[in-house]
Amino acid sequence: MTGSARPLLARVLPALVLLALAGCVRVDGPDEAAPTSSLRSEVDGVETWDLTAAPSPEAAGIEDGSTAAIFETDEPRDVVLLLPEGRELRVPTEVLTFQRFSGERDGEVSLGVRGPTVPPDDLVGQLEDLADQLQVDATGVGDFADEVAAAPVEQTERVRNASPTTTIGDLEVGFSANLAPIAEAGRLVLGGVWESER
Repeated sequence: MTGSARPLLARVLPALVLLALAGCVRVDGPDEAAPTSSLRSEVDGVETWDLTAAPSPEAAGIEDGSTAAIFETDEPRDVVLLLPEGRELRVPTEVLTFQRFSGERDGEVSLGVRGPTVPPDDLVGQLEDLADQLQVDATGVGDFADEVAAAPVEQTERVRNASPTTTIGDLEVGFSANLAPIAEAGRLVLGGVWESER
């Protein structure tokens, strides 16, 4: 991994969060002109995405003149991400996005996944599972759980967590979460960028 790849994901992940929050194109809506992607398939009834190599914007479903492709369903679903080196990741998903880079990385894309809004215990469980699947240090997840448990129920400021990132082949992956104690609910966001060969 190049020295600039890790700061890149740190910069991209907040943008992916905003993009995922703005998701409005549904893959299952009868009246929507949903994007299509050659990366997506159904395997044993499970939505599966082939991320084993860096996709082009076209393969990701990003149309000419657009900066993103957004795949959203009314009901959350488990999605399997096929990663480099024969790895795979199962993620509870509400919105999956690809965003086109501009400038010197034009022609490349980043990945964003937003999970469903769930209660605190469920969110912590999802984070622990992701940390286990990605084989990253879960200490931050425990700290997040402790901070959530200690937060007063009237607290409006969100409690946030960001995992260490890991690189699998040429794909760098990381996840974060935020939870509003007053709402007693939160969600995770996973992001990925492929290391540029330029």
